[in-house]
Amino acid sequence: MNSSSSPRLFYGFYVVAACFFILFFLWGMVLNTFPIFLKPIAESMKWGRGELAIALLVGSIVSAIASPVAGILIDRMGSKRVMAVGAGVVGVGLILESRVTELWHFCVLFGFIGVGLMFSTIIPCSLLISNWFISRRGVAMSAAFVGTSFGGMVMSPVSSWIIIDYGWRTAFVFGGSIILLVVIPLILFVIRTHPAEMGLKPYWRQQEEGEVIGEVGGVSVKEAFSLKVFWQIAAIMLLTGIAYGGVGNHCVAYLTDLDHSPTKASFAWSLVMGAMVLGKVVFGPLADRWGAKVVMAISCVLFSISVCFLIFAKPFWVVVIFASIYGFACGAPLVINPLLTGNYLGVKNFATLFGILNIMGTIGGAIGPVGAGYVFDTYHTYLPIFYFLIPLMLLCALLAIVMKPPTGAISANGSQS
Repeated sequence: MNSSSSPRLFYGFYVVAACFFILFFLWGMVLNTFPIFLKPIAESMKWGRGELAIALLVGSIVSAIASPVAGILIDRMGSKRVMAVGAGVVGVGLILESRVTELWHFCVLFGFIGVGLMFSTIIPCSLLISNWFISRRGVAMSAAFVGTSFGGMVMSPVSSWIIIDYGWRTAFVFGGSIILLVVIPLILFVIRTHPAEMGLKPYWRQQEEGEVIGEVGGVSVKEAFSLKVFWQIAAIMLLTGIAYGGVGNHCVAYLTDLDHSPTKASFAWSLVMGAMVLGKVVFGPLADRWGAKVVMAISCVLFSISVCFLIFAKPFWVVVIFASIYGFACGAPLVINPLLTGNYLGVKNFATLFGILNIMGTIGGAIGPVGAGYVFDTYHTYLPIFYFLIPLMLLCALLAIVMKPPTGAISANGSQS
């Protein structure tokens, strides 16, 4: 039976909308605005950019440890309770960040925030959409995950305004308060892990030739470790984490180093977030049509092209071109990584497997910004890291395009992609 045939709006669409706003505030407002905070905090506290990036490293290491734990807990307990606890940790962590006086305070709290984000954002939202949607999974994933970009686009200028007029500490209190007062109630009242909780089945439609789209099975954790495609996905998540973390967390500071004003640099970052919205909207449906691996490869090539423009970003029109291409390319990983996992490994143990795979993404997300920060502190320029990342992402594109599914794996569009 087609779950969408009911006269009522399919509840899965409410789940997608809830995931959008959860990701808007928890990921978009917390992580995607960090470049706005980097330079003001470093200058205010007299910390080096590499030293401050250690907070991201700590957060990523703790997140990497927490990822499989989050996956296991979500598989066993459901998403709602785990997400609510995670959101609470993030909200309280941000408020406490406003009181730090030492670098180690900042790092420890960022570790707690990293745990909270793993429990409340990417892993559970990916599972929710995979559970509620068999067909149109890429479209649903795009609709939810575009919230991370909208959050960064909307909250970057807001955060910049608060930091300029009231200070970065006030900006942290503002963010934490929104999470506690808005996000947690949203999770508790809307989120349902499985359609069966509402007496429903996952959303699917039947093609004209009668082929049912998608599969609800999957491999076990033990089986996944023996599959080549599992390690290919892990490598892709590691490399994209390094690349996007290295550029994204430092590009605002880099642009101000090139004598662009903080307002222009903040505008450029908002443009990145806006282009990322478009990327997520486009890449999800394209993955349904062309296959997730092809879309991932395209995004990696676009990333390399964007960094070429960033190197020559003295004129502001070049900044605009960089931000547009880079932001569009950034739309892929958050949407495509869970699709690769679900399409090639199935949804039976999705949360656990994606939690394990996310270790690689979080490690990469730590190596990139810390490495870029220390390159800058050592050479007083980001150019060496930019030169390194261009071929790295071309290698990632090659890794994606040569992926082959294990025997019997079925993608979300019903074909072996």
